Amino acid sequence: MNSKEIIKKALKMEKTPRVPVTVLSGGAWCFNSNDISLKDAMEMEANAAADIIIKTNQKVNSDIVWAASGYNNLAIRAIGGEINFRKKGSPDIAEPMMKELSEVDKLDLSKLSEDVGIQNLLKITKVLENKIGNETMIAVSQWVPLTLAGQIVGIEKLMKGMIKDKAAVKALIDFTSELCYKYLELFMNAGVELVSMSDMSASGDMIPKKFFEEFAVPCLSKVAHKVKSKNPDIGVMTHICGNVTKFLDIYPTIGVDLISLDAKVDLGKAREMLDGKMAFGGNMSPVDVMKDETPEGVKKACIDCIERSGAKEGYVMMPGCDMPPDAPLENIKAMMETGQSYSL
Repeated sequence: MNSKEIIKKALKMEKTPRVPVTVLSGGAWCFNSNDISLKDAMEMEANAAADIIIKTNQKVNSDIVWAASGYNNLAIRAIGGEINFRKKGSPDIAEPMMKELSEVDKLDLSKLSEDVGIQNLLKITKVLENKIGNETMIAVSQWVPLTLAGQIVGIEKLMKGMIKDKAAVKALIDFTSELCYKYLELFMNAGVELVSMSDMSASGDMIPKKFFEEFAVPCLSKVAHKVKSKNPDIGVMTHICGNVTKFLDIYPTIGVDLISLDAKVDLGKAREMLDGKMAFGGNMSPVDVMKDETPEGVKKACIDCIERSGAKEGYVMMPGCDMPPDAPLENIKAMMETGQSYSL
């Protein structure tokens, strides 16, 4: 059974011969570990960039290969926003492109596919699909609509709007839901079989459950269902930062296949609440474990995660958030080897 088959079974909560294991996104880590910035990688010839991704994955053997991760804010640039690339890590928003929530009518996503960076990432995706797509799951990541809204107007204004101007927030989220889906659709057309949506704005450490249900769930569910309507075989996962234990009972209703959990969430509790309802993954600390531990320490943390998850179907081992750009290769390999040697 190859890596793609194992991930597909995991998403369906079917028994796999071993623990499925992957980095979460990892685009910045992949290129930065090769002394290449995300900006330079995005501007490389597609075959050359794809070969770096492939060769890096041959060293670590992740069950999922990320064709375009770390580039979430490119969607903002494509609709007229400004982003700043860094030597290491993912590009940041230079400043919110909207000063007020009421300016949503000025936004236009018609030029999304014209962004030269997105165009080249699509070419890289097609190369990856042609070269390794038969055996390896190719994936793409993007912010969920709520976080995209925060990137456009600023997280503080978004949070205040949830209390003072709910209608305006929902109008902006309607726009970012379409932006999120249209971005993912480009990559689905290029060959990805797994889409991931990350959310830092709906963290359990930032908003109460009633706001999660009112603002985060409808837009996430809307995008997930549009993806499945286009192609039921596409896997859909989401990652929400922070402690989302209080949200766990809601996740099976959203329409995603896999929820990636932060290090703050107890995997035993996740198994108790999600068992048989949906797959879940996580959740070694990206910094304390994946960056700062020894390979032996990583192995110990991975085994602890597997055992707390119940060591059964429906669990995918991965870090609790994106891999730090300077996480040691030896630690990534230790994570992969631990999962791949653990029989279920």
